[in-house]
Amino acid sequence: MRNSVKVAIAGVVAAASLAGLIAIVVHARQDENTTGHLSFARTEPAAAAFAEFMEARVALGKRCLRVLVASTETQRQQGLRDITKLAPYDGMLFVFPGDNTAQFTMAETPMPLDIAFFDAHGNPVSHRTMTPCPQGTDATCPVYSSDHKYRLALETPAGSQSAGGSIGPCAA
Repeated sequence: MRNSVKVAIAGVVAAASLAGLIAIVVHARQDENTTGHLSFARTEPAAAAFAEFMEARVALGKRCLRVLVASTETQRQQGLRDITKLAPYDGMLFVFPGDNTAQFTMAETPMPLDIAFFDAHGNPVSHRTMTPCPQGTDATCPVYSSDHKYRLALETPAGSQSAGGSIGPCAA
């Protein structure tokens, strides 16, 4: 009788563990699917060459930029790898579900880029100029990070960002 009680308890623990794992996976998928919503900009499908991304218009300081939006883990990993021409876009906005310290590399990226990091309110927290590493990998290329936790990161061609500008809605 004692063995049957142990087996029953083990079964309950295993079922509870499985239910917890399923709940975590479902929550992670929901976060990934809703991350692309920008509270200050409407997103829509990007042009054919960038069909896996959404696009939005966002203001950087006083300039209104047309940007690609990388809001899922897969899109953030892809970024601007192998891109030699961004037109008709001004850059790529990486959107994260919460404050973070994720680092960036220029692996397989042939053009120099600036990256600006912004907090959840669109205020700038850090800025870097990144050097191309077209033949490298994430493991062999330099790593670029923000000085502080951030929610958004904007990559644009090197030299095109105005320093110190906040990111937010474009003026109507």
